Amino acid sequence: MLRFALLMFAFLALPLKAATVTNLYQAQAVLPDTDKQSEQKARVEALEQVLIKVSGQSAITQNEVIRKALANSSPYVSQFGYGSESGQQTLELTFDQSRIRNLLTQANATLWSEQRPSVLVWMVNDANRNRDIIWDQSGNSFEPQLKKAAESRGVPVLMPIGDFEDVTAINIPDIWGGFVQPIAGASVRYQPDAVLVVRVRQLADENVQVGWQLFADEPEYLVSSQTAPAEGRASGASAEALTDMMNQVADLLAGKYAVQLGGASEGEFSIQVANIQSTEDFFALERLLTNLTSVASVNASKLKGDRVLFDVNLLSSETAFKRELGQDRRLALQPADNGYTVLADTDGEIAETTEPLDSRVDELQYNAEPEAGAQQSQAVDVTATMTPALSQVNQYYWQP
Repeated sequence: MLRFALLMFAFLALPLKAATVTNLYQAQAVLPDTDKQSEQKARVEALEQVLIKVSGQSAITQNEVIRKALANSSPYVSQFGYGSESGQQTLELTFDQSRIRNLLTQANATLWSEQRPSVLVWMVNDANRNRDIIWDQSGNSFEPQLKKAAESRGVPVLMPIGDFEDVTAINIPDIWGGFVQPIAGASVRYQPDAVLVVRVRQLADENVQVGWQLFADEPEYLVSSQTAPAEGRASGASAEALTDMMNQVADLLAGKYAVQLGGASEGEFSIQVANIQSTEDFFALERLLTNLTSVASVNASKLKGDRVLFDVNLLSSETAFKRELGQDRRLALQPADNGYTVLADTDGEIAETTEPLDSRVDELQYNAEPEAGAQQSQAVDVTATMTPALSQVNQYYWQP
């Protein structure tokens, strides 16, 4: 296979910026008593937690298929044990990943993969008109409450550390007013995938009012973005208000990143990606495609010049795949009249390839000696591993 030929000359692919969440299928529920009824209730609560985390939908338990499954949670449990939290006994459960996924498919729900956007949180606390930025490890009670709420939804959050670079880059009025330019400038160093601005006002009755803005994009694109940030409010006891806020934020992020399950998948089709200049480019691209929730498998079937043809086998629809792919700025969809034309015949061979006259067409340099007599521009033919390709190939441009 082409991939093994390239693997000899490369190490790890460039990492994706998204964080990997490893505890999506684990949950903990308070166990007030050791009787069977209390344990059954804790199992249902734990399964609800996991289904919400994995689907990205806070309202998933309203689904009829899900409600029936909650009535008998045992088939979905793979491991269980007991623990404690804040002096209370807890039931700790791990659920079977494939069974949970099958359940969500039957429910025509969504699946949010383990690769999730990291969210930087700028939070200002207003107590009696005395405003302070809540830094990481600040000791403020709002910080662990926020992180616990985010963890319950599988959203990786980070907070600024509050060093000299932070305090000189941004001030309280910038955050409280939601001014994009200073927020974006101060956020770049943390390389998040989204930025959450939170304003907490403490009330006389010890409750709080929370206002928030979610910039669901990387900081370097916030100033030029034409999309207004999502906004919302929550109120009540601080832990409840921050949990309510994080549920709203997680639902919004899942709406962008989660993939619809159920319905008919559209099988296999092909995409061509241009401007692959190195083995690092190739493996970063392959890793990107393989990690998409809508993808079952990826096979690099042909390489010519700076272009690679991938056969992609889908678990979901082509629309869902393209939606996921469009969220990564390293890939740009090329219009049909861009000068690149790819036609595939019924045997899966590339029948015709034309290139823009002003483009530079070079073979990728893999630090390997070519075989004697080989022509530099010849395509690497791996048709033995190919399945028939579609007559129309989606074309993308790699821009790392």
